[in-house]
Amino acid sequence: MAAAVIARESSEVQRRIVLDRGTSDGIAIGDVVIAGGGALVGRVVEVGSTSATVQLISDSASTVIGQLIGSAATGEIVGQLPGSLLMENIDSTVAVALGEEVVTAGIELAGGIRSPYPKGLVIGRVIDVRRDANEVVQTAFLEPAATLDRIEYVLVILDYQGGLPPPEQQPADCKPGEGGTIPDSEQPCIGASPTPGPVATGAP
Repeated sequence: MAAAVIARESSEVQRRIVLDRGTSDGIAIGDVVIAGGGALVGRVVEVGSTSATVQLISDSASTVIGQLIGSAATGEIVGQLPGSLLMENIDSTVAVALGEEVVTAGIELAGGIRSPYPKGLVIGRVIDVRRDANEVVQTAFLEPAATLDRIEYVLVILDYQGGLPPPEQQPADCKPGEGGTIPDSEQPCIGASPTPGPVATGAP
């Protein structure tokens, strides 16, 4: 669904845009928003009948699991104001090249849990790398593929089913708000395994 940006909301911690489409056009909370070339813009976090608010990936509350094209290594991409992105927790043994492209990992977990973002959307490219000899991970600085602060038109993906599966298909030990935050972020929703109990004998 094509949409135009009609407003921008910027503060010390937030980066959001408002679109001229809403529930009357089939848009729902959680829908992924992209720009030209499949560049990731963000996700719908609020929606009305004729408008929708999108949290940009540059928002400090945004988290996306990204994947380096060259090595397939993954890391957590978080927003960093005013507009750059940080890709954290990359394995320190991985060689990260300047200019390397980063895309959405689209991770799927056991129990039907899927990433809120489809696999392969372009997030950005590496512009700097911070390595620490005493750490087992490294951090990359990314330039977003989409011009988030000047974007005027976007596409909203309506048919992607990410996050938790329907309630009747969820694992017994994985419920929203207990073991994680999917579908609101990329953090897996996996609760603790049940403690083994005594094995019943005799009765079927």
